Amino acid sequence: MRVDAARNRSQILAAARSRIAEQGPDVSMDAIAEAAGVAVGTLYRHYPTKADLVSAVIEDSLGRFADAADRAAVAVRGGADALAELAALFVAYADQHAQDRALKAASSVLGVPTPDDVTRYPAGSAAHRAGAAVSLLLDAARRAGTVRADLTLDDLTMLLAAMPDAEPHRARYVELMLAAVSGP
Repeated sequence: MRVDAARNRSQILAAARSRIAEQGPDVSMDAIAEAAGVAVGTLYRHYPTKADLVSAVIEDSLGRFADAADRAAVAVRGGADALAELAALFVAYADQHAQDRALKAASSVLGVPTPDDVTRYPAGSAAHRAGAAVSLLLDAARRAGTVRADLTLDDLTMLLAAMPDAEPHRARYVELMLAAVSGP
């Protein structure tokens, strides 16, 4: 991808993420293009429909989470504490949560599927990578005895899905979540 095309794509995704979070799924493509600093034709060239755009933004968010989970997994393989890496990942997830919840609401309105079971996505997809990396962290934490022995990836997914939108509730939720998953 050309440098200018990659820059445009990045600007469009960032603008869509923030505008959809602020204004909901009814935000116009023109408003997103304006916020991205690109011509509306450029936006439509990359994303012919709003559903395509929302799908790309969700995949981008999942990709960023998967990248963070991959970095945490590498750190654990290098000897870092698995529970500390999980905690940092939960904090990062909480920081992005409010915008992502707005995107998921928009995706529902537009009929765009969102991952609810990361193990069902194709190998190499962002959702699958995230699930694999978090599973590695979880396994390492269970072996170290720092999380509950019966804790599963489904449990973590359920807990993360219930993340509250408002601060300071997100920070408190992460604190309580860590206390709930911690081992004996």
